[in-house]
Amino acid sequence: MPMRDGHPSPDFYIRNLATAIRLINDQKLLEFGITNQQARLLGAIRRSLFDGVNISRKYLEDLMGLRGPSVTSLLNGLEKNGFIIRYTAKDDGRAMQISVTEKGDKIVDEINQVFTETEQQLLSGMAEDEKETFTALLHRALVNVSPDYSKTDFPNDIRRQDD
Repeated sequence: MPMRDGHPSPDFYIRNLATAIRLINDQKLLEFGITNQQARLLGAIRRSLFDGVNISRKYLEDLMGLRGPSVTSLLNGLEKNGFIIRYTAKDDGRAMQISVTEKGDKIVDEINQVFTETEQQLLSGMAEDEKETFTALLHRALVNVSPDYSKTDFPNDIRRQDD
C-alpha cells in the first residue's frame, strides 16, 4: 500500500472507495436485473430523451466515457432485459434510435433510490459543512481529471429535471 506521511495515499482511498461503491450498487441492483454501469446508461438515455437529445453511439461513448464495444455491450444487456428498444431511424438506416420501455422507465426511480441510499451511506457521520466540503473536493478532483465535468449540469444524473 503506497504511504504518504505514514498514512495511505489518496490513491489508496480513491481506488478502494470506487470499488466499494461499485460493489455496493451492483449488489443492490441485482434484484432489478441491472448492473451499476447499465443503470448509469439507462439513466443517461432517459435524461437525454427527456432533454430532446439525438442519441448516437458516439454520444453515448462520450457521455459514459467508454469505447464503442463497451457501450454496445451495455446496450445489448439493457435491450435483452427489456429496459430499452433499439431500432433504425426512418430517415437514415445507419442511425440508431433508442426508446426506454415502460419497464425501463419504471425502474429508473427505484435505481435512483439505490444510488441515494449509497450516497447516504457514504456521507453518514459527516456534518453538513463536511458534506459540502467533501462534495466540493470531489468536484474539483473530477474536473482535474475530466474537464468536461466543469459544467454544473451532469448528464449522468438519472433524475429527470421535472422530478
